[in-house]
Amino acid sequence: MTAFVRWLSRDDVAQTDLPFATALDIVEATLRDHGNGAFENPPKIGVHPRHDAFIHAMAGWLPKQRQVGVKWVAGYSSNHKVGLPNITGLLVLNHPETGLPVCVMDAAYLTAVRTAAASAITSKYLSPQHVNRIAVIGAGLQGLCHVKMLSLIYPAAEFQVVDINESAVIRLAEQTHSTATIVHVKEAEAAIRTADVVVTATSRLEDVAFQFEWVKEGSLVLPVHVRGWSQDITTATDVLLTDDVEQFRNYIIATGCPYRDISRVLGSVSDVVAGRVAGRVRNADRIAVFNLGLATHDIAIGAAILNIAEYHGLGTIVSY
Repeated sequence: MTAFVRWLSRDDVAQTDLPFATALDIVEATLRDHGNGAFENPPKIGVHPRHDAFIHAMAGWLPKQRQVGVKWVAGYSSNHKVGLPNITGLLVLNHPETGLPVCVMDAAYLTAVRTAAASAITSKYLSPQHVNRIAVIGAGLQGLCHVKMLSLIYPAAEFQVVDINESAVIRLAEQTHSTATIVHVKEAEAAIRTADVVVTATSRLEDVAFQFEWVKEGSLVLPVHVRGWSQDITTATDVLLTDDVEQFRNYIIATGCPYRDISRVLGSVSDVVAGRVAGRVRNADRIAVFNLGLATHDIAIGAAILNIAEYHGLGTIVSY
């Protein structure tokens, strides 16, 4: 029997034009399944060919949606120096009944979309009552996707985008295609001190760039990468969460924890979405959430992209 797999290049994935509002709905539903135990999402495993790089394997299974697959993703923070993206990878989707691969797609854009969607849904459940100002540190692809996603949740908010390159912020504003108010701020501290939601969307940072004492009462902090914050982000928070507790602890052990005390991790965002953990109790609580990335998000978003690609006949069919 001849089997076939659909190959979706980066351009093919972009042509599917998955609506960001749809991505938000998918991630929220997937988090609810995670919180109710309807998933398999073993902690990611990986290798680290360089001190500033990783290559991870992320497998997941969503029994309700009948979606299964694995993402092989690399993060090289110095790739920009040679004109390459920091994040690259492939997503493989399998048929749940036979295990045969049905699609292989570029996963760089997918990763940016699902990461920003996870931050936006986290903010939906854990932000203070009134969100007027959002700080986004970094005007790259992650910064752009976060502005787009968060503007769907908070259309009236002002986004203070921090980047040493003002032209990058101008380009981000042009690409946002929304009514969001975007302001260029030169210093991270100035943006963080006045923000109700803080997203640090930088590449991997070896040194401390952000002090938790800058975070005002009631704010939500969403580090896209674990490193870069002062030690007290894990000790001075009123609530400390992650997207998957087991994965977070395994990752911290494997990569070397930049924080001395992670014992105060209360639970996962999905526990909040499913109503198992209260999350924000007081409007004055300062909350930090480390979303390392769930394979189930990649698979659910990837399956939606595949459905659109099949409908429009996108990609290349390969026999094997």
